[in-house]
Order: sequence, then C-alpha cells, then structure tokens
Amino acid sequence: MSNVTQIQMQWRGREAFGQCTREIGADSAARGVRLARTVMFQDERGRTHIHNRQELGEDVMAMKQFLLTAADCVDGRLYIYGEVGRVSVNGAPVKPVKQLPSTGWQVVRVPGSVLREGINEVVFAGAGFLLVEDSVHPDRSAVSCDGGATWDFDAMGPQGMNDGEFLVRLRLQRYPSAAAITSPPVDLAEQAATDGVCPEFTDATVSLAADFEAPGDSAVALEMRFSTDALHWEAWRPADEARAARSLPRWLQWRAHLLSPAGDVTPTLRSVDLQADVRIGAESSVRVVATSAPAGPGSSHGFAYQLPTDRLKRLAEQYKLADVVAGEETELSKLAALRDWCRHTAPKGWDMGRTDWCPPWDALVILEMNQDPRALCMCTHYSTLFVQTALALGWTARHVIVDHHCVAEVWCNDLAKWVVMDTGNSHDPERNCHFEHEGIPLNSIEIRRMWKTGRSAEVWSIYRRRRRLRADRIKPKDQCALLNWRRFGVPLRNNHLDTPFPGELTEGWGEYFCDAYLWYEERPVPVDSPEYGLTSDREADFYWPVSSTSIQLEATDAPRHLRVVLSSAAPNLKSFQVSKDGGDWRRAQSQSTWRLTRGEHSLEARCMNAFGAAGPVSRVDLIAE
Repeated sequence: MSNVTQIQMQWRGREAFGQCTREIGADSAARGVRLARTVMFQDERGRTHIHNRQELGEDVMAMKQFLLTAADCVDGRLYIYGEVGRVSVNGAPVKPVKQLPSTGWQVVRVPGSVLREGINEVVFAGAGFLLVEDSVHPDRSAVSCDGGATWDFDAMGPQGMNDGEFLVRLRLQRYPSAAAITSPPVDLAEQAATDGVCPEFTDATVSLAADFEAPGDSAVALEMRFSTDALHWEAWRPADEARAARSLPRWLQWRAHLLSPAGDVTPTLRSVDLQADVRIGAESSVRVVATSAPAGPGSSHGFAYQLPTDRLKRLAEQYKLADVVAGEETELSKLAALRDWCRHTAPKGWDMGRTDWCPPWDALVILEMNQDPRALCMCTHYSTLFVQTALALGWTARHVIVDHHCVAEVWCNDLAKWVVMDTGNSHDPERNCHFEHEGIPLNSIEIRRMWKTGRSAEVWSIYRRRRRLRADRIKPKDQCALLNWRRFGVPLRNNHLDTPFPGELTEGWGEYFCDAYLWYEERPVPVDSPEYGLTSDREADFYWPVSSTSIQLEATDAPRHLRVVLSSAAPNLKSFQVSKDGGDWRRAQSQSTWRLTRGEHSLEARCMNAFGAAGPVSRVDLIAE
C-alpha cells in the first residue's frame, strides 16, 4: 500500500540561494540572483616562468589582440603583468598606466569609445617587459622589432623561443552573456519524512517554477535532472519537459541559466518553487529526536586532492613524521608541533642559496635543499612543507595566498573547520603561529573580517615556544600581521607533490600571475584582485566541509528495522565507523540494517581515510516505539 505526500520547497533570498553552487558571473544578491556586471577576456592562464619574458624597447614593441562583439564595446580596464611605458588601443593612446597595489600587475583604463567589434589591437611600447605563456592558439600576441612596421606572431620571448600569448587581460563593465546557478541535490524521500526517518520511496511527479524579472532581451531558462542514487544523473532537460513526466526517481536538481545576449541588462531570479507529489510506502515506527547539524554547502569549484602516492608515503617515512607529532594530546597541538618542525628544517630562510634557484612546491625537493641553504626557502616553501607533511599524516591541508605572504590552512577534525597555520612568517623560526579569537583558531576569512572591522586587538598570535601576542601589537618587521589578509586566494588543488601544473613554476617569487587560484571578494565585481578571472564572494566556495559524515535513516517493511546509509565527500575515503548506543567504534558498510528494540537509541558515525585518520563525529538520537 502506498500513500501520496505533497511537499513544497522554495529558494528565495541570499541564504537560500547561497546553498546553491554558481558559475563565475552569477551573483546571489539580496533581492535575488543576478548577473555580475563584469566580464574578463583572457587567452592565457599565466602558466609560465618569471623569466619567460619579452623585453621591450623603443624599437621592440608588443601587441595583444582581443576579439570582441558589439556588446563588448564598453568601458573597462586592461591588466598587464610586467612593465610597460606606453599603451594604445586601436591606435588611440590610453593612460595613465598604474601599478596595482602590492602586485606585479599594471592597470590602465580603456574607454569603450576606443573599442570596436571584431579584432582590437593593444600595442605596448617603451622600455619594459611582458611575460609570455607558450601556446599554439589563439595566436593573438605578436612582437615587432622595427617599431611596428611588421609583426611576428610566432616568435616572442627570449631568443624568440615562444609561440604564445602575453599575460594581458581585459575586464569589461558589462554583464556576461550567461551564467548558471545550481541547487544542491534534493532527496524527495527525505523531504517527505515527518519523523526524521525517510519513508520507502516509490516515485514522484514534480512541478518547478521560477519567479523572475527579465528586462530587454534577458531571460531565465530553468532545467532539471534526476537520479536514482544521487551518484549517476540523467541529462539536464527543460523544467517544463520534466514537469510533464511521471514516475520520476528519488533525487533531483534544478539549474537556472541567466541570459543576457546584449550584456547591457541582467535578469533577476527572485525565487524557485518546487512542488512534488511523492508516492511513499512503509513509514517507520522510529522517530528522530536530535541530530547533528547538517554539513554546510559545497564549493562551486572542483578541488584536486593529493592521492596517497609513493612520493607522499616516502615523505612520511623518510622524515619520520609520525614521531614529530607523537606524544601530543590534542589534534591542534599535533598540528602546531608539525608546523614548528617544518619551520625549523630551514632555520635560515629567504636566501637563494648556492644554486640561486626557487624550488617548486615539492616538500621532498625543499627538504633536500633547505639546510645549507642550497636554494630559496621562503614563506611559500614553508607553507608547502606544512601542507604536504600534513597530507602525509592524513590531514587535508592547502596553501592560502595572502598579500605578500603565503600561509596554509588545514581541516581540523576536532573543530570541524579550516584553520590557518602560518609556518614561514618571519626570519625568527620561533614566530611560526596560528591565530585565535576567544580560544578558537581562525581561518583566513575570519582573520580578514576581524582586521577589516578594527578588531585586531581581539585576536591572539599563538606560538609554540613563545608567549602569545595580541595581534594588534605585531610589528610587521618582526612577523606578518593581520593586514596581510587584505586579500587572499586558494589554489584549487593540493596535489603539488605530484605535478607542478596548473600553476607557476616559481609560485610566490613572481607576485602570482597564474590564474589557477580562487580569490575571495566581498562583492561580485572584484576590487581586491581584479587581475584574476577566478573570484568569488561566496564563502562556501572557500570553506566547504571536508570529512563530515552524513547519516540517513530509511524505513523498511519490518517494524523497528532501519536501513542506515552513510556517505561522505572526504578525500581518500576508505571506510566508515559507527558507535551504537555508546558502544565501541566498529567498522561499518555504507549501507546496513539496524534492528532496534523499543526505547531510546543513539548512533554515531565517522569516516576514515586511507591514512587512518578519522573525520568529525556525526550523531543521531532516536526513539523506537
């Protein structure tokens, strides 16, 4: 016997839409989802070396072309990595050329009146240089050695060895032609539950509608897709087509495309409303009375995690990393001990050493080079040591680039949050630290907010062998201070031990020109890091839950018999463990049946990764009747 349960869901407002992932160009504004009025044009990602450069002079000029539509002929800014004296666009001089704060980039305003539909030629003259990324297409950069009489598109950089593109980017004040926002997966059985236990799901019919405003030729196109297991998904199809279908499966997602062909107006998606008739079977005689808070939303961007490769294993074994943290009682003290060890492997930092060389982000290389020193070991390398040794011990860690500095963040399972570890912040090895507010370690966005709101005096710099220091009393000549968090970005991977790409070969030595990092902004149009194409004001794009475990309870035909479904997005996931009614931790399958007696019960679950590290504990309390 089956029953039909009607459910209604609505996404409206910043908080609800903030649960959704979104493409670059979509903005979850206070009154709805809009397009952000900014578009970046670039033909490279800056994957090059600081010395792969085209020198300029009075007779040696450079040209960068941009292919634009009529909609692109609006005001903008040109971002240039290098140094140039004079810039003209389609023969019209543009000025002044200014240096961006704290970076190796220059910027010049470009009025829309000098742009045109088709090929636009930007010419650079005067003493200076431009960086080159080697590539074959689209072949829109050229060099002239005769004052602009002739142009060579195939030979640039040192001795003409590159056929590539200059690191020159154009950001225009127009709306993108399209950007999409996508809901999290919706479990119709979970939505139909009345007691916290999912009833047996049969099928469903659904209706999806969007409330939006679309001025001019803008539009909103709504799509849906479905799945039987939330792992394998059908193709996207228009929402109206999906609405007509019957016997739809258990999971669905919606996606809204915001469209602006002319780029002069934006649609506004005010709300999305879902209605469904869900046919359910048996309901449970068990009800949930308390449960852990659900994991937060995921990032809009993929992240490439380090795998347990032979090189990572070698790092742990060769340097006896387990011994470094042995004897420490808490997870935080273990992380601090590891940070301190990493800093003291190279007591003399910021020295190019005997090889006058900047190593890649590779801990095995750095540890071989940093004692003499044989090569440079600076903040990026100290952070590399912490990130990769933490990975070797089972933690999830990553680099974080701040202003003129590089730190690390690590996922702390005990706190279920990301925490900053500042390994190489000073010439004094004893100043490696983390930051706390009211005893809680902080991450980068929390540090930035405390600094921006004038609350640095509430933050403490915590050392391993020194007395703690109030952050507003940090002297920049002694240690990197909170003002370094005026901006920050993260690489979208932590597998640098396996491959240097995508990235820069001298990351951190050349002011970060590669566009392989996601930069945090507090508004949809970037202000702090406008020279990069990857920016976001969505906190979850930077701070997603790493190793949390979801517990889902499902009804079965048998009374007081529940199906327990465990899931986790933890990197290098190996297994799950559960504790029932306060008992010992035992290995568990991702799906199992739990036979209950009448009365109160509890279930705790956590994931285990390939390194034997346990994730945060999730808990559910219930009553069986």
